Order: sequence, then structure tokens, then C-alpha cells
Amino acid sequence: MTGAPGGARLVVGFEGTEVSARLRDLLLETGARAVILFARNLLDASQARELCAALREAVPWPLLLCIDQEGGSVVRLTRGVTVFPGNMALGAADSPELARAQGRISGRELAGIGIDLNLAPVVDLQTNPSNPGIGIRSLGSDPNRAEVLARALIEGHLEFSVRSCCKHFPGKGEASVDAHLDLPVLDLPLEEFFDPHLRVFEKLVRGREDLAVMTTHIVVEGLDPGTPATFSPAVARDLLRGRLGFRGLLLADDLEMGAISGYHEVPEAAVRAAAAGHDLVPVCHDPDLQLRAARLLDRALRRGDLDPVEHRRSLERLRSFAEAARGSAGGSPEETSPAPTEGAALADGIAAAAVHAFRHPPPGHPLPGLGPLVILAAEPRALVGVEEGLESEGWPRALGEIFGRGRRGGCRVFCFPADLEVSAVPPLLEEARREAARPGTAVLLLTWDAGALEGQGFLLAEACRTLGSRLVVGHLRNPFDQALVPDGIAAFTPFGFRTCQLRALAAVLRGEAEAKGIMPAKLQ
Repeated sequence: MTGAPGGARLVVGFEGTEVSARLRDLLLETGARAVILFARNLLDASQARELCAALREAVPWPLLLCIDQEGGSVVRLTRGVTVFPGNMALGAADSPELARAQGRISGRELAGIGIDLNLAPVVDLQTNPSNPGIGIRSLGSDPNRAEVLARALIEGHLEFSVRSCCKHFPGKGEASVDAHLDLPVLDLPLEEFFDPHLRVFEKLVRGREDLAVMTTHIVVEGLDPGTPATFSPAVARDLLRGRLGFRGLLLADDLEMGAISGYHEVPEAAVRAAAAGHDLVPVCHDPDLQLRAARLLDRALRRGDLDPVEHRRSLERLRSFAEAARGSAGGSPEETSPAPTEGAALADGIAAAAVHAFRHPPPGHPLPGLGPLVILAAEPRALVGVEEGLESEGWPRALGEIFGRGRRGGCRVFCFPADLEVSAVPPLLEEARREAARPGTAVLLLTWDAGALEGQGFLLAEACRTLGSRLVVGHLRNPFDQALVPDGIAAFTPFGFRTCQLRALAAVLRGEAEAKGIMPAKLQ
């Protein structure tokens, strides 16, 4: 392992659901010791397990297999495993016991598939409601709550030897720019940034060898002026390994993201990230860039631009992770897979505990009754590059079945694109108002990201103005849409849009359950 080439530091992604000859050649030529799986690679848990086994058989060295299975809006595998509500729902439920149970189920399922490293949890604190890349991926804005819940998730995974990854160091919850598109820059002094953003990382990572940390493409002027954390020895070595005492595996975020690729050649960026102190440097999509990055890393190691001692240490940390993980040992499905009902029941329990009421309907409001219901609902749409597989097919039918259950007079669903044009709002509302003209009819508006999308924001404002007391608002993808809801309008959020969360919200709206969740992040 210690004689491995510079390309061994790569994390590579690929297209397809099988190990092709081209992929096998790529792994052998680059020497990559880590592979990341995306939704494009995965059909269901059974196929995922076969793929992981085939990947390991493709090369003569141990592979570290990684996945972003956060829950909520970032899930790579949805069939044959539990799809959990996500971090902000956990923050709203505010239960370390539920978080530990989620980590345990997730770890057991991933171990059964053959995954070594879950690139979760997100521990960025959502301190900026306008942050486009974190949102409901965050546990909230309270560092103490985030630390306790994240630790519970991590320890639950470890019960099945699946390692976790705290991301995105040094913290990007305050950013206003999505790093998938451009480079965020925070003009904050170290003291102001340390509390709360770095503090939560410090509590989680100090002294740990059984944990990974992922840096993010962000410039924090108080840490290293003008230099993204991806390229900063001051961030990776001096701060994370020195001041915070981290001893585990350090990887960069995908170098093909716009924050890096928009300003640098990706292969050169791979060398800079490795030289800065990252054990692993992901190039997740383009095989040509992966090959070029491997060649440059090899050359940098030969020339001494990469420290050979640090290179050996990185490979040793990588070897330790790969050998310790359950995926490398390969437990049988019977040993590692929980009963399907166990995970589903837990997801339902988290979702039920998370629903938050910003404002309840007034007495006599028709929604808790069983009269007719009209639903105006945004169609699912990815807000940031890390989200995959959000499909609107079947969305109207699913909403009608979940929210219309037991209602006399039926349930009419009007779906609209999340980015609908302002000009489309009046006819949409007029049609909904005609449908809602019957006595005892309630209207439910389900928003997606009204604060950022002009047409949807206009629809929310006009619905509140014209429907008044008949309207209830539910925020699915972005709870910070509540800042646009005027006083007097009832509003709820389940902090997500997964089926278990829709069912939990529907139960509250029917009066069958209470909205017990807290709001774990600041609205403004």
C-alpha cells in the first residue's frame, strides 16, 4: 500500500450500473483506492450489493466505497433501504435516541450492501436562511443540538463498522453562494467564525481516528485570506489536524464543482488539494479528468511536490478505513439487513416527531374536518447540484392519496412547476378558487422554494391574500418560506418531502396527530 502511486489518492465516480471494462481499466490505470456511488449507479439494494462486490473484484487492492446517503433531499439509494426524513427533521424532533436509531439502521443497511463510508452527516449550522446549498440538510443553527445529534448518528453507524464523514469543514452554513456553482467567500474574522461554525466540528472530531471529515470549497478570510479551504494547508493541517486534533481521514469535496472548476483546471486542483493535506481528492464524473489528475499526482509525487512521508500517512489512514469497515469484511445480507418494517417504522416516527406548526388553523377551519380539499403543490425539483433523483412523476396521485384520505367530497390536486412563471399564477389560482367554491372546502398550498423562485413567491402571496381563512400553507423543501407568510395564515412544515413526511403532515392536518417539532434554525 505504501508504494502506491499518487493516483491512489483519487476518489472516482463513474457512469452506469455495472463494472465495465472501461471502468476496470480506469481504476487500474489511475490506481484510485476509493470509489463514490451516485444515484446513476444504483437501482436497488440487491443490485448495489452486486456492484460493490464487482468493484472490489476489479482491482487487486482494497477499495474504499463511499456514498452520500444523508437522508432527506440527498439520498443516492431509495429502493430496498430506508429513506429517512433528513437532518433538519432530526433537529426538529430533537431526540438523540431517534438519531442513534437512524444511524444504526442506516449503518446496518449500508454494511449489508458493502459500503465503507457514508459521506454524512452534514454538520454545517444553518445560520443564513438564504443559504442555497444547505437548508434542510442541516441539523439546525444550535451548535450544541447539532453536535449531540451528529454524534448519535455517527455512533449508530459505527455499530456496524460503517464510518461517517462530518461535512463541510470549516462550515458553510453562513454562505450565500452554492459551491456547486461558484466560490463562496465569507469575510469573517476567525473569532467570529469559530463560534459557532468551527466549534461544532471541534467537539465531534478531536482525537478521532474512526471518522472522516470533508472540506468545502469556501474562502473564510479569517482562516486563510483568498484561499479556498480545498487548497489551504492552514485549514487542513494547522487548524483541523493541529488546533482541533483530528486524526482521521480527510477528503476534499468534488473538484468538478463550479467553485473549483470555474477557476482552476481540475487535474491541477487535485494536486493542490493533496498537497494541502487531503488524504483523498474526489473527481466524480469525467474519466478524462480522472486520468489526467492521476498522472499529475504521480508526477508530483516523483518530483517531491507531494511529500512522500505525508503520502504514506494518507494511504495508511485510507487502508485503516478500508480494512476496518464492515463493507470490506462483507457481512451476509441476513447478518446486516434489518427487517424492512423496522426502518420504515423509524422513519415514520422521526417524521411524526418533526412536524412543526408555525401557526395553527383557527377554530372552525375546514381543514381538520373531512370536507373537500384542494391542493396547490409545487413539483419536486433539485435546488442544488448534490440532489439527485427527485421525480415529479406520480406526484399528484401520491398527494391526493395521502392528503385526501377519508375526505368526503374528494381531493383535487393542482401541480405546478417549482419555477412557474409569474404570468401563470392568476389562471392557476382562478381555477383553484373555482374548485374551492363549494362550502366547507379547504385549500392547502405546498411550497418548495418560494423565497428564491419569483413565480412561486408571487403565488404564495396571492394565495394568502385571496384565499385568507380557507388556506393552510405547508413548506416542504424550504421551511424558510415561512418568512413570506403573513400573520393570520396557518402554516406547517415537515422539513422535507419524503413519503413518510407527507404522511406525518397529513396526519397533523387531519387532526389525528400533534405538531410537536421545534424550529431548529432561525427564520431570519
